[in-house]
Amino acid sequence: MSEPAWPAPPEGTCTLSGTLDTEVAILGAGIHGAALAREFTLRGVSCALVDKGEVGGGTSQWSSQLLHGGIRYMLTGDIRQMREGLAERATWARIAPARCRWEAFWMPHRFWAEGLAHRIGIGLYDHWGAERPGWPPALALGPIPRETYRADPRSAKAPFRGATAYADLMTWDQALTRDLAASSEAPRLDFHDPEAFEDTAGELKALRLRDRRDGTLRRLQARRWVFALGPWTDGAMASWFGDTQKRLRLSSGIHLWFEAVPGCERPWAIRRPQGRILFVIPRDGLLQVGTTEREVEDGWVPILETEREELFQALEANLPGLPWRKMPVRSEELGVRPLVAAGGRTTHLSREAILERHPRFQNLTLVLGGKLTTARALMDRLATDLTGLPCAASTTAPLRLWDGQPPSIL
Repeated sequence: MSEPAWPAPPEGTCTLSGTLDTEVAILGAGIHGAALAREFTLRGVSCALVDKGEVGGGTSQWSSQLLHGGIRYMLTGDIRQMREGLAERATWARIAPARCRWEAFWMPHRFWAEGLAHRIGIGLYDHWGAERPGWPPALALGPIPRETYRADPRSAKAPFRGATAYADLMTWDQALTRDLAASSEAPRLDFHDPEAFEDTAGELKALRLRDRRDGTLRRLQARRWVFALGPWTDGAMASWFGDTQKRLRLSSGIHLWFEAVPGCERPWAIRRPQGRILFVIPRDGLLQVGTTEREVEDGWVPILETEREELFQALEANLPGLPWRKMPVRSEELGVRPLVAAGGRTTHLSREAILERHPRFQNLTLVLGGKLTTARALMDRLATDLTGLPCAASTTAPLRLWDGQPPSIL
């Protein structure tokens, strides 16, 4: 059975007034909604941030936790999207150094020609992504020496001849989302359930909200509205407005967290069929592995036993030297990726995002699709479009930390 649709709210009360008036109302406090709130604050535009759960409490906390250019895009030929991600990776390293850590990822190869292709492709990836603020000089890139590769327990009995290292940026996704929200002056109406909208003359005017903690009703009035609801967009639009257009296709992926394995020091990224990557990443004292891919219908879905089995089979086929089924699984998680609806399977869809002006409500914009790495850039563009105010500080202003610590810059 699926977990409850929305986790229960914490104890406590919201101190906001019963009526709020703002320039922009943002529904959805995931990575896009929180980034947009920061963008409006940087431009001196008032906004409010609304979520049925907690800030960063939905799909934004179950990503691969990587801010990356997308090494798989090198393999599929989507160079433009890859280079956009690499540029954003450098921006995150500048504005959120407390939530980012550079790593040298190893991509193993099975035969000589594949190794040569990796060296060329990864060389271009690192060349185009040469801007790496705060890069640790001790991390080596390029071909891994044979003795170093053989010393890693994952190489035992594996069908690989060696590996090539490339650079990418690791993060803590929920903490990053919360830092973005903390870097705005938006009042946060978390744990608030939207009940009814007011509209007139083809525009949204106000929203009645019920505080899930104590049942208090609040009214939020705004001149512009942005829905950044991630995988819940289609369901919300149908429920609130009877709008049954299918805008998204949803793809789920799971991660398993094992106990740490001594000697596994560098993250591995292993090529799989259909352009997917199997990650095996030592982090936070554990070993994270994933991911699978399954098309789903909702943002809250359970992990299927077939998904676990697929992941175990992939681990055993690629890294048979470790006793995966005997290793304790400390935790597991499933994240749902919202992909813009299109023909074909989700494995062939791009992670690019679309900003859609709603045909019925001219002051409503929908954020469709997207990913963690490029969320800031997309919301920078949206804020500029809505206000006419570009903001260079978006790429340089350090984030304020959610826990109240002062920001720092590399």
